[in-house]
Amino acid sequence: MPYSIELPGAPEVPGETKPRIDAIAPDGKLLGNMEGVNNLHDNFLRGMELAGPDAQCLGYRPVDKNKVPGSYKWLTFSQVKESATNIGSGLTKLGAGAKSCVGIFSPNRIEWSLVEHATYIYGQISVPMYDTLGNDAIKHMSDEAEISLITIAPEKLAAFAKLWPEMPQIKTVVVFDKVPEGVDIAVPDGAQILTLDEVIELGKKDGLAPLPETPAGPNDTSTICYTSGTTGKPKGVVLTHMCFLSTVHAANIRIQHGLIPTLDNTDVHLSILPLAHCLERAIHAILTGHGTRIGFNQGDVRKIVDDIGELKPTVLVGVPRIFNRIHDQVWAQVKAKGWLARSLFSYAYDAKRENLKQNVNEHWLWDRAVFRAVRQRFGGRLRLVISGSAPISAAVLDFLRVTLSTTVLEGYGLTECTGPSGVTCKGDMQSGSVGPPLPTTMYKLVSVPDMGYTAQDKPHPRGEIFIKGNCVFKEYYKQPELTRQTIDKDGWIATGDIGMFNDQGNLVIIDRKKNMFKLAQGEYVTPERIEIIFTNSPLIDQTYVHGDSLQSALVAIVVPNEEFLAKEVAQSPSLAHLAGKSHVELCQNEDVIDMMLKLMNSWGRSNDLKGFEIPKHIYLEADPFSVDNGILTPTLKVKRPIAKAHYKDIIAGLYSKN
Repeated sequence: MPYSIELPGAPEVPGETKPRIDAIAPDGKLLGNMEGVNNLHDNFLRGMELAGPDAQCLGYRPVDKNKVPGSYKWLTFSQVKESATNIGSGLTKLGAGAKSCVGIFSPNRIEWSLVEHATYIYGQISVPMYDTLGNDAIKHMSDEAEISLITIAPEKLAAFAKLWPEMPQIKTVVVFDKVPEGVDIAVPDGAQILTLDEVIELGKKDGLAPLPETPAGPNDTSTICYTSGTTGKPKGVVLTHMCFLSTVHAANIRIQHGLIPTLDNTDVHLSILPLAHCLERAIHAILTGHGTRIGFNQGDVRKIVDDIGELKPTVLVGVPRIFNRIHDQVWAQVKAKGWLARSLFSYAYDAKRENLKQNVNEHWLWDRAVFRAVRQRFGGRLRLVISGSAPISAAVLDFLRVTLSTTVLEGYGLTECTGPSGVTCKGDMQSGSVGPPLPTTMYKLVSVPDMGYTAQDKPHPRGEIFIKGNCVFKEYYKQPELTRQTIDKDGWIATGDIGMFNDQGNLVIIDRKKNMFKLAQGEYVTPERIEIIFTNSPLIDQTYVHGDSLQSALVAIVVPNEEFLAKEVAQSPSLAHLAGKSHVELCQNEDVIDMMLKLMNSWGRSNDLKGFEIPKHIYLEADPFSVDNGILTPTLKVKRPIAKAHYKDIIAGLYSKN
């Protein structure tokens, strides 16, 4: 039986596939909210009932005076509920009434979740702010959402202090901890700055503020989640409580049918992805509704391995960049070992990878003798690993399944669909698809003739992916025209991704419609797909592929992996004399550039790229793309217009070589 089926009774529409829905959804109907759960606070209460009020809920690592982190300290469900209620009461007394917007300007930490729960209880609307979005974006979000109260991490105060005079509507700033020493804040007239502890005390003083007369319902706004955007100003994606409850309910159905591992209070998740991104918030909602514990990392990606070792998570959700780096590091360590150890690892790996064809990823001998060290690197207890936010290569997915011997899933979605709209199923270990739609979501494919993709293609229909369901966002905040352009009259939204349905009814992402351009000879190119292929090479950390209709070839800005580039140079007979040179010097060396170009050509052709899809000239960039230099969004996507402008002269120089 396929994982997804065509929606029964759907009309035939020329140029479109019939809508597909998860095969386990009853009668093919879109599912509503769960019985007795009308908002995200109800979902929390359900988790508390399942786990027990005294069960651990949220955890963090306290740091001593020498900044040394200790063991995880936990708040119970009842403590989280009490703290969140007091915070919500305090925010209300400070003027943030029901349906008013409350800003959260902070990286992940336990106070983030407490404020979020507070808004659920008192019916406020949270407006998360990426802590690396930049000053202009913070001001834009604050102005557009008419935020008068913002909660903030202490390390963000210095940057915020410079902006505050330009945002007179912000009357109250709530700091999660005390104001750091040396941070001078000029509080505008009529404004105030408080600590979260002071807000909690205010909330309790003279009794709690009255709860809203009508608690938030499924169709009420829960959050305005601003997309980082690769162009222009961030757009406010309005998500209702139903959007999140729909995703929670879909996960529950998958769990009931054994397609996602069961979850309870014995499980623990390490929160790594930013909570300002709705994927992590959707994961939190799913886990909280099952009483699962959530531990926060220290806020430093360099210390995540230490946090994993301390927490020993059973659930881990990450992005491909994290898993790619682990994949490359493990293989580099294997290659550095002696012949016998290297041969044993490779033999065991190949044997287990072959078993994946039969959907088996456990082995009584190799799991103990060879792969135990890799599992221990992840804490040794992982039961569920999910990759999301961006495409991940089949090689890396296979690596995770082989070495971790656990359930590894890949999800697909976007902010406008409250994060995941589909995910692969437990027991399906065939890499290459992103699984069927979740039970509360529908997919259909719409022909894109200009790119040669049609819903009538054989053996598999292909086209642009459209999504519909209770997970779909309400609107772009204060942008009705853009909303009309995005959500059609029947409730479908276009994703800009090109997909196909395989024999199992799973969705396979094969291309991108957005950012497509035509080369001078008439060939269409989607640079993002090419970039993904090249960044799957251990030699390349990042790349920006450029082309336009006036040129017949592509060029690329390539950020090589410093460690692997140095090794490649040292092992090359013609370049060995460059060993010991700095990374910057290697990137500027013409012979090294020629070597990289040849390696990219070989890698591209081995990954089925056509000749015109392989860059003809490249520039090696020693300084990685980052949010700080403006080239990456906080979700680590390349801002193409910014990259184009930043490398304008270099691109012109590359084309002058033709």
